[in-house]
Amino acid sequence: MAMSSNVPATMDKPGPRAAWPRLSAWTRRLAVSLLVAVLALGPALPSPALAAGAETQLRNNLPGALRGNRVAVREVAKAIVKIGPRSFKSAAQIRPLIRAEALRGSSSAANAYGIMLQYGIGGPKRPKEAATWYARGGLDGNVGASKNGALAYALGWGVQRSTKRANQLLAKVPADQRSRKMLEISKALMQPGREEPDVALYWLERAVALDPAATLNAASVYRDLAKSMPGGEERLAEWLKPLAEKGNDKAALILARQMEATGRSEDLVAASDLYLKAAESDPTKAYEALGRLLTNAPAPLSAEILARLEEKAKQGVVPAAVALGTHLLFSAPAAPENREKGLTYLEQAARSGDSETQYRLAMILLGDAENAGKHELARAYLALSAASGNEMAAMAAKQFGEITVADARLIVTTAKN
Repeated sequence: MAMSSNVPATMDKPGPRAAWPRLSAWTRRLAVSLLVAVLALGPALPSPALAAGAETQLRNNLPGALRGNRVAVREVAKAIVKIGPRSFKSAAQIRPLIRAEALRGSSSAANAYGIMLQYGIGGPKRPKEAATWYARGGLDGNVGASKNGALAYALGWGVQRSTKRANQLLAKVPADQRSRKMLEISKALMQPGREEPDVALYWLERAVALDPAATLNAASVYRDLAKSMPGGEERLAEWLKPLAEKGNDKAALILARQMEATGRSEDLVAASDLYLKAAESDPTKAYEALGRLLTNAPAPLSAEILARLEEKAKQGVVPAAVALGTHLLFSAPAAPENREKGLTYLEQAARSGDSETQYRLAMILLGDAENAGKHELARAYLALSAASGNEMAAMAAKQFGEITVADARLIVTTAKN
């Protein structure tokens, strides 16, 4: 539970090494504007198993720490970092003790004290001061504090912005974690209403350069960045092509959508290739996009996409069957053979257990007044979809008549045979 603190205000002032620089009025306004955005970017929440172990660590060491055992205080500090931003009993009493250990050189205590200041654990919130304590711990070799401090200095959060200082702190962080933190900084710099695209681009490019496998979720940040820059669409293609070539499916999907929007024949062909490439790691989104592209693509590209979807559907690729079935039912010429083929592909996906397709197919069958014999099969698919957690299917099942899952499976099996 949250506890108030009677610790004097002077107890929270950083030591000499963490003295505050003089800030210009502009920098102070910038720091305040960014504060709201970055509060959510503090220490990551731990996994349940890690948190459970940290709770035990905190509980076992807290009594000794309150009696003045410095080793126990440092163990409590480590536990606070693992647990994350959450108040606890006796937080007000332990807060000044952790500060004292931080001043004596404990990097984990400096990181923990920064967390307590940032989130108001055991006393008032002082997020601006937290930045200096994070940096202090980072300079003493604490990786977690280095990342928190780098975020603060990169954004000018409570301290004067210093890209050099941020990079110095990040240099102490392993490369994969460093790239993720740089991406986090870039995202913070693109918060609505406070965009700084040039600075965001600097951190984003550094993050991508540090990630040789191109697995960073950088594509969406590039997209947002392009929206705020002159000539952003052209630059977006330049940024995304190298990522797509390295196998980043998000980059491939965004780049393909951009090319598709131009409507140019050569771009549509390139978009088709990119969607197929992205399908290797994100088949649902990629085949859905291919189905959309198929509707508007001219010949011979439309025939090539159709053939590829049929090939994948016959191989049992569910998203391909869904895309193809949807196209044949709603986009292709309304010929009876197209409708039957479309239903066949959707049934293939429904029988595989795809709950969304089960629901969609059921509603199509229920809307077919000329083929009432399929209504029982539709109710069966609603029951199966509802059993998988589809709320819309559950509502529809109540309306059209619920049946048991066992009966539903029997109906589907009998229809298949």
